[in-house]
Amino acid sequence: MAEELKHLIEQIQKEGVEKANTEAETIISLAKEKAAKIVAEAESKAIEALKKAEVESAAFAERSAKTLQQAARDLLITVGQGCEKVVTETLGKEVEGALSGETLNKLITEVVLSGSGGAVVSVSESDKAGLTALCASIAKQSGKSVELESSSEILSGFKVVFEGKNASLDYTGEAVAEALAAYLRPELAKTVSGIAREQISN
Repeated sequence: MAEELKHLIEQIQKEGVEKANTEAETIISLAKEKAAKIVAEAESKAIEALKKAEVESAAFAERSAKTLQQAARDLLITVGQGCEKVVTETLGKEVEGALSGETLNKLITEVVLSGSGGAVVSVSESDKAGLTALCASIAKQSGKSVELESSSEILSGFKVVFEGKNASLDYTGEAVAEALAAYLRPELAKTVSGIAREQISN
């Protein structure tokens, strides 16, 4: 009887240990699965966060590059306008100085003589007195009618209107300076942008 009882106790212990081992293995297996799932989710979130950071970083870099490009364009435009203003003002002063004295006399003579008929020459009020004798001389030399008048709108240079024709020529300082400035603008823009590109590349 004692032998049977001992055998029964051993059997119960064995079954209890096996059951405990099985439950422990199940718990460990579930824990491992849960841990693996947590790790996988963490890795997935980390990858998503990294991808998002990369996308945002690329977008920021692109925005920064566009902002820099726009700033460079704005700077070039500002510098170009400043240079153009300086050149135009300087050009205007130089043209105004050039369209006086002997140069003015020669230009009026050549323009009036190149026409086929009489002409009306308009000059500034300050130049009229000094050009009266010249116009009389041109009229006598060419046999053409040459009328001289002053205009408050003309500061330097002259305008010529030919009689009997709808033709007029504008040699005022303002018109000559504007024509020269229009010619210089593309070259000036090219020079300024070339210098700017060179500085940026360096």
